[in-house]
Amino acid sequence: MAVFIASGTPAGQNKEVLLNTPHVSGEALKLHNGPLRNAYMEQSFQSLNPVLSLPISPAQVEQARRNAASTGAALEGWLDSLVGGMWTAMDICATGPTACPVMQTCSQTAWSSFSPDPKSELGAVKPDGRLR
Repeated sequence: MAVFIASGTPAGQNKEVLLNTPHVSGEALKLHNGPLRNAYMEQSFQSLNPVLSLPISPAQVEQARRNAASTGAALEGWLDSLVGGMWTAMDICATGPTACPVMQTCSQTAWSSFSPDPKSELGAVKPDGRLR
């Protein structure tokens, strides 16, 4: 959750899920495994507690530590529970041939990451400065 503060007063909040992929291994794992010896800056935002008045639960802190160390099936299960708690599937599509006659292919939808994305098909800049 992100809390937006204006003049020292909470002005709003946003809740979203940022996911790490559970399918990282080998060289990619070294690149996506964070800084050497887990040398992160202090990011708990506990210094904002007087402003936000957030309760700190030792059990939740420990659960967050365990979640952060998850790998494999445990990580996949945790990620699935987060996604399931934030979003609801509204439609489905197939990425390949299917025996279901009413199933649309993902490339024919407007919402699938497998559908064409005109924003990613940019060419050279035209003489008038436009991309299209």
